[in-house]
Amino acid sequence: MGYRRTLMALLLALAVFATACTTGDGGEDEPAVEEAPTAAAEEPAAEPDESAEEAPSEPAAEDDEPEPAAEAPEEPASDGEPSEPAPEPTPEPTPIVLTASFRGVTEDTIRIGVGFWDVSLFGFGFFGDPEPVWDALTGAVNAEGGIYGRSLEPYIAGFNPALPNEMLAACITLTEDHEVFAVLGGLRGDANYCVSEQHETINVGSQVNARGELLERARAPLASFRLSGTAGEEVFITELARRGWFDGATAVGVHYDGSESQDRVEDVVKAAFADVGVEIAVTMNIDDLVLDDDAMESQTEIMQQQVADAGIDRMVIFGAAATGLVTYGDLGIQMAAVDSTNFTTATSSGIDPMALDGTIATADRLNLPSDSVDAETQKCLDVVMAALPDERFERPGPGVENSEEDPNYWNYTVLACRDLSLFVQIATAAGPELTNDSFQAGLDSLSQASLPEIPFLSFGPGKYNGNDTMRFVQFDGDADEDGELVGLGDPVDLTP
Repeated sequence: MGYRRTLMALLLALAVFATACTTGDGGEDEPAVEEAPTAAAEEPAAEPDESAEEAPSEPAAEDDEPEPAAEAPEEPASDGEPSEPAPEPTPEPTPIVLTASFRGVTEDTIRIGVGFWDVSLFGFGFFGDPEPVWDALTGAVNAEGGIYGRSLEPYIAGFNPALPNEMLAACITLTEDHEVFAVLGGLRGDANYCVSEQHETINVGSQVNARGELLERARAPLASFRLSGTAGEEVFITELARRGWFDGATAVGVHYDGSESQDRVEDVVKAAFADVGVEIAVTMNIDDLVLDDDAMESQTEIMQQQVADAGIDRMVIFGAAATGLVTYGDLGIQMAAVDSTNFTTATSSGIDPMALDGTIATADRLNLPSDSVDAETQKCLDVVMAALPDERFERPGPGVENSEEDPNYWNYTVLACRDLSLFVQIATAAGPELTNDSFQAGLDSLSQASLPEIPFLSFGPGKYNGNDTMRFVQFDGDADEDGELVGLGDPVDLTP
């Protein structure tokens, strides 16, 4: 009986062992299947036996418990580094809502006025028809989206700059009849008060001088691309000294084109001369002349005599240069004129161009025939030339003549380009809610800009004549029958 019990225990142990080692279908990756225990397991356990101890059965419960699943490793990025978390989606920009924010500004348009100065009346050539020029220029701006989606609508009013009544009529046409948001180019003289003071309308561009009484009385923003302040006069005197222009001088005189110029810059001029160690021997003011036809010649002779008696051999002219060039051109003295714009006027008055030969002056643009055409100017010219393929666009210079019969569109196109570009830059800086106040804020923020032929330009609180470009030029009396200006080096950047 003991033998049978021993045999039964041994067979039961072998059966449990075989069951634990059997797989489902012979595959290597299938987990073992646990079988239910047989009834034999309920029999009383056999007494300890040496043969049974030699082959004990392993506990099935511990071997067959499933292991906890391993945590999946983080997938490496393509470069072996852990992948970055996905960026959060960029929120959509808030759409711009345009409103009729101010007089002359609707949801879709901005009305701008243009004062057209017909210089053909003074024998300086003929600009051509302004309307197709402005249509082409504003059309190009509108084709690129306008100003925050608003299109520009130009309105033009022509005038004779010698007739104040015509200039006032142009102001009324633009500000009252068309109710423009801004006048570009401006009018002339006192007529600008009609725009910026009487009608509280923005006035920017070529005919605006944003300083003095006009700036004080303005009730709307003013902006111009003229030189600001007195930096030009200071730099001019310093540069003359650096070039040795005062070396060997017997006596140096100063000439002002009027009391306004003298009052504005005289203190700066005196200080600058003192800084370079040059004494001013005599100061002349054209307002001292009796400006009528009968007395003009005799008064000019008196001023010439004063200069001769003082032994002046160097004369520096401040303000509009023509009066000084005409007054001292026949004296055979060396001259320097801050403003270079009036040499043509001087030679037209009968002064021999060779009498002005060697005169040093300054210009506020890069527009000499010897200058390369800058990219901004060329782009603007291309727009208008494409719109007016049958018109003449010839860069001014020696031998280039203009007439009403054969107008040359170059000068006026470039001038209009500057006026429009200045307005667009300020209006863009002002933002989509366009008003006089936002335009002023945009103007104050425009600390760095450029215009066709004017590489350096800046504005800011209190600085509304934005041109910071000064280049030195010299008159060559032998270059042409009327002489011509030639550049002296690169332009100087006067940006504060």
